[in-house]
Amino acid sequence: MATGRQLEIPFDDTPRWDAPGLEQALAEAAGKPLRLVLTDNRSVLLSFRREAGAVNLRLHRMFLHAPDRVVAALGKNLRRRGRAADGEVRRFMNVNLHRVRRTPRTMPTLETEGQAHDLGAVYADINRRFFGGDLKVPITWGRGVGRARRGGLTFGSYDPVLALIRIHPVLDRAEVPRYFLESVVYHEMLHHHMGGVPDSAGRTVYHTRAFREAEARYPRHEDALAWEKANLPRLLRASQALDRARKAARRSAKTPRGRRP
Repeated sequence: MATGRQLEIPFDDTPRWDAPGLEQALAEAAGKPLRLVLTDNRSVLLSFRREAGAVNLRLHRMFLHAPDRVVAALGKNLRRRGRAADGEVRRFMNVNLHRVRRTPRTMPTLETEGQAHDLGAVYADINRRFFGGDLKVPITWGRGVGRARRGGLTFGSYDPVLALIRIHPVLDRAEVPRYFLESVVYHEMLHHHMGGVPDSAGRTVYHTRAFREAEARYPRHEDALAWEKANLPRLLRASQALDRARKAARRSAKTPRGRRP
């Protein structure tokens, strides 16, 4: 699989643009009149409307830190109805989500060695085989609190704020085949690699057609889907057992010790 260039953004707080300068640069890149409104909206980072030959564009203030190539890519996207330039823009938004959240978050302790599977080894192998070894994203076993989804489990997740992959510990079992764990890790690595695509309303869409096509390039993709379908009830029961054990441990830790006589 061809790898995309990873976007590197300096994490300082000095804006590259003021509002009038960014509006002018975007209008020049788009080749049409443009009205820019900067927002602090935490859910819609980018949205636009075309009216009477002009573009009404709403951007989160993070774009005051955008490098020239991101501004040019956004202008190109506004000039055309296609999404050829979206990759540059969405990577910028993903990398700069730390400018959106009000509460800073810290990276948790990474745990990759499991009882049955070593996530570090799986990640390194997938990185070498599919990304040329160029991807740099931390990975860890999660706490076992994956969300239910249509009677299923969220086996993995990608946190774009921390740029962190978590894998559900229910997969750290001898009966879980290596290829199934690989498919989950590969899926989450794709999220880091491809990012999300803003739709016309500014919502970020992750499971795009391009994403699904890339996901299907994993050689045992169909085998992994079939294994999940056949073994999901057993994994659900195992996940529930993990959840009960975690809650019991939490209750035990909170139980006050009895006083000595």
